[in-house]
Amino acid sequence: MRHTVVVLLLIFGAFATTSLAQAKRGAVCVMPIPSTPPERSSPGQNYNPDTLTIRFDRREAVAWSKTGSMKFDDFDSAIRHLVVLTSDGKRIQSFWFRFSDYGSNGLCLSFDGYQGVQLHKSTPRCTCK
Repeated sequence: MRHTVVVLLLIFGAFATTSLAQAKRGAVCVMPIPSTPPERSSPGQNYNPDTLTIRFDRREAVAWSKTGSMKFDDFDSAIRHLVVLTSDGKRIQSFWFRFSDYGSNGLCLSFDGYQGVQLHKSTPRCTCK
């Protein structure tokens, strides 16, 4: 009986550790940009939709989608992360964020050149598959 209890506690501990490790992973849903350049932009926010890329931390830069949302996941939610936007080979914006600043492991990111980057908690209007 005592051995059974010990085995059950070990199994429960393994599942609890796995659940906690999974809970510390974050994801960012990146909304698509318009396929035409913006009519107005803030200083330094002018971009070419055909060359706009986004990079998180040391990951590879990815062309920003004009047709659908993009999901970036497997972020360690306990540390800060770097976002870098480039267009025509030039950095147009970069910033650091922490998931804890938003109280969520699911964030939504959008960009329009006028208001700059908008990062917030995921909502029903911001969904990734």
